[in-house]
Amino acid sequence: MLKEYLLIQRSDAGRWSNSMPGVQICRFSLPETDQELQSIPVCGAPLHFEVFFCLSGRLMAQPLQGISCTVQAPGIFLLSDSSPLRWCRYRGNLGGILIAVDARAARESLAAVCSSLGIRLDTRSVKRKMAAKKGCMALSDTPWTQAFWDALPHLTGQEQERYCVFKSVELLYLLCAGMSESEGFPFGAASPASYNPLEVGAYIRAHLSEKLTIMRLCQHFSVSSTLLKEDFRRAYGVPVHRFLIQQRLQRARELIRTTRMPIQQIAQSVGYEGMSQFSAAFKQAYGTTPGRYRKMSETAIRRPF
Repeated sequence: MLKEYLLIQRSDAGRWSNSMPGVQICRFSLPETDQELQSIPVCGAPLHFEVFFCLSGRLMAQPLQGISCTVQAPGIFLLSDSSPLRWCRYRGNLGGILIAVDARAARESLAAVCSSLGIRLDTRSVKRKMAAKKGCMALSDTPWTQAFWDALPHLTGQEQERYCVFKSVELLYLLCAGMSESEGFPFGAASPASYNPLEVGAYIRAHLSEKLTIMRLCQHFSVSSTLLKEDFRRAYGVPVHRFLIQQRLQRARELIRTTRMPIQQIAQSVGYEGMSQFSAAFKQAYGTTPGRYRKMSETAIRRPF
């Protein structure tokens, strides 16, 4: 439904990409209109699932029977069948990331994602569960959604889209496996079923000042060290330790270039306890010491040409 609506909008309203066969991604932002509520035509196809990660605006869907379903930023909207819907409308500058899944075309793709997550997805079971929800569902303020929104800002644009694909599959799995009406989903902290290597990278970026070890990461994400290291290398192309060093030095370089914070304080803020270790790592990465890099940056700012 959202997919069909976005396809007829202006070309600059959304950016489409295909991460894998049968799965389409659209990062979009719809302009506000003169109307307080803008209608979205109710349409769709069997075994098509949409997961909308709402970053702005508000989306409302009214089933033929029952109460309306509303999602607003930050929130998540699931749609499996539009036939039980009376209408769908949005308010404000509706925007976010849409994951549109054609379950038949994406069968092999979904199987590969599920294999990497260690889960099994039964799309027909998902369809039955969503039918009981009148074809749509809004999620917000659960431990799962909170963890998702906490991790998203620490990822790059392309990583965010890939992350949304993984989390969409995870949502469908959780729906298939059963869920608690009171808690939203049957888990609070991370578990092997909810583990995603992209979350590890986001967690590292958000905790650079802390003492991060493989053991601590494994405890936080409830996975074995072997699984974490193998999945992380596949997702990022480098081992966890090298990624951690890269992120610390990149953050330090940015702080040296853009702030007047003392270099020793910068070193501590990215997880280095001693200046000698920080200086050696910085010089090995960038060919100069932190102090000299700051002087070069200041000269470039004073004399841009």
